[in-house]
Amino acid sequence: MTAAARAASAIAAALLSACIASNVVAPEHRLVVADAADVARLDWGPADANALEGWFESVDLHGDAAASLRKIFYVFQRDGTYTGAALADVDGRLAFQTLSGTWSVAPDGLVLDGAAPVRCEAAAGHVRVTDANGVVVLRRGPLP
Repeated sequence: MTAAARAASAIAAALLSACIASNVVAPEHRLVVADAADVARLDWGPADANALEGWFESVDLHGDAAASLRKIFYVFQRDGTYTGAALADVDGRLAFQTLSGTWSVAPDGLVLDGAAPVRCEAAAGHVRVTDANGVVVLRRGPLP
């Protein structure tokens, strides 16, 4: 599996569509930084559609996706469409990878573009997406 496939899977198998090199970004160079204690204190529960609507940016990223991604942005719109961008380290250079599609929330989690659902939880302005390849925590923010 390529780094692009692992990264896409970690953020619900749809954000990245281009091939990303498997460069490893040193932790001190990643822009995805959160106080682990703050994230750990959040009271997570199942996410519903209301928890996902809006603008989100990554604050914590673990697993295979962290090897090449620096930052992830999502906009989930009420009409069931989304757009996303990831700042990735591609062969030692930063590049944005983008994708747009459809989203919904099923009993088993977040569904992007009709793919299998992935675990999705919500807590106080945050969303956490988890699958076998990684975890991303997104924080809701004002649309720029």
